[in-house]
Amino acid sequence: GQGPSARFANILQIAPIRNAIMKKCTVFANEVLLYAWIACHVLLFLSFGFVWWLYKQPSGVWMMLLPICSIVINCFETERWCLMLTFDRDGVLYKPLFRKGMRIQYSNYPRIQYAYYMHGNMFAAYKVNFFVFTNRRLTNEELTQINQVAPSSDLIKIRYTRKTYKKLLEALPPSIALEVKQIHDVYIKK
Repeated sequence: GQGPSARFANILQIAPIRNAIMKKCTVFANEVLLYAWIACHVLLFLSFGFVWWLYKQPSGVWMMLLPICSIVINCFETERWCLMLTFDRDGVLYKPLFRKGMRIQYSNYPRIQYAYYMHGNMFAAYKVNFFVFTNRRLTNEELTQINQVAPSSDLIKIRYTRKTYKKLLEALPPSIALEVKQIHDVYIKK
């Protein structure tokens, strides 16, 4: 069992979460990926614009529209890039961009799990951390390659950033916020 000092330390860690006033917050499920994806398309758009300006070809105008169409089509097509989540006292508003949102109760997500994937490029490799709200137990393969798992209303994966983590702690009910905090303290904070 825990001694009195260990129990007191646990109560002190939980107190700020319980005493915080629950706020409504909106986050992107994977804000970093969304911004990188948009930046890539902006650069593509600018390069097509430069080619059009350089050669004064009318076909350059059509080439400039390709990245814009790509952005719009992908936002309609997949929740992987543009998923907005609004957390409040009553549940989650699951809203893919440009589509009608779906209200989901927290009771639909009895499991909050930690997941990650190893992102590698030619300069470095690093771990990308996620909080996963789901109603099923994920396999070890899914938990270690979460980027391969498609989000849905049954499985919400939220990429960890300090800003998103703080927003979640303020908006989630105390019991769920405590689970998120414990995941952070055990797996991410190290």
